[in-house]
Amino acid sequence: MSIAFSLFLGALLVVLYRVSLDKQPGRIVYVFAGPARALAVVALALLVVNLRIELVSALPATTAVSVGAENYPDSSDKAGPDPVEKAASYKLRVSTPDGEETYLDLREKPALFFAAWCPHCPEALKDAAKLLPGKRPYLIVTYLREEGDIGKAKAKLAENGLTGEPYYLVQSPPEGVQGIPSLVWWDGGGVKHVEGAALIKKELGVPELLGYAEIPNPPDGGGENAALAALLINGKVVQPGEVFSFNRAVGPRTVSRGFVEGRSVVETVYGPKLVPDVGGGVCRASTALHLAVLNAGLEVVERHNHSMPVSYAEPGKDAAVAWPYWDFRFRNTAGKLLVIKTRSDYERLRVELWVQRK
Repeated sequence: MSIAFSLFLGALLVVLYRVSLDKQPGRIVYVFAGPARALAVVALALLVVNLRIELVSALPATTAVSVGAENYPDSSDKAGPDPVEKAASYKLRVSTPDGEETYLDLREKPALFFAAWCPHCPEALKDAAKLLPGKRPYLIVTYLREEGDIGKAKAKLAENGLTGEPYYLVQSPPEGVQGIPSLVWWDGGGVKHVEGAALIKKELGVPELLGYAEIPNPPDGGGENAALAALLINGKVVQPGEVFSFNRAVGPRTVSRGFVEGRSVVETVYGPKLVPDVGGGVCRASTALHLAVLNAGLEVVERHNHSMPVSYAEPGKDAAVAWPYWDFRFRNTAGKLLVIKTRSDYERLRVELWVQRK
């Protein structure tokens, strides 16, 4: 029943109560007194109930998830957005470097808070860079003190292996976080956090270096081919028990794919000789990978010797490859996800094998 109808009913009852039907001059006859009083009370009650219903319906709806939201103070008087949305504490309200506000869902992954001026944050950032891109936490710059802090924070990300990684801004971490670097996450019942690079590393399950190798790689055609082959296997993920194939990862050694003329060992009637060959030199990359596999204690499935000694490995430690016949293959027997990482600089070629802990 609407407020207007309640008012109309009340007015009608007043008329019935005061006005006589026979309209005798000089007299007011009270009629229907008992029923009129009762109906007036009913009309008043309906009026109050309708007012309450319409006022309540005008209030905004609340968010369904609100566990732990009361733990985060109102910071509307501070610069920047509140770090945690009060109606849903698994969401972080942050800003992009362009000033656009957005929300980050802590149910999807944790958030790493750091500052441009923090001397201990680079270690935590380096550990975050060791994770696969999809496993890295949200990166949030906090405690901004001056205008240049955003640019300094971006430079700090680049210096620690996180070039191009998205990052966000917030005035301060959630309540209860006393220092930085800090890691904040949602565990299903509330927001949890740890502080310090060592605890962050443990919580993130930062990968462990299982084995590595480094060999000389002079800047000739063969060195260029070796660097390209190393780049093609960089970041490759090998599942537990899976066999990794160097040839399958690197592919054909052709000019159209960026390979240049180097030198390869070829058997002739006069014995093995070094001859010009497009793609020659990639064996440096396969050899560096083989040495890293040996260092990590993994199983070698296929390997071939060169028919003559090479300068970058001891006899029996090299790994000759030739597309599409000779291959170097190994099996991931570590029982964990394995990632190959390579680097080629300063006339050195380095191959690292990392085991993912999470």
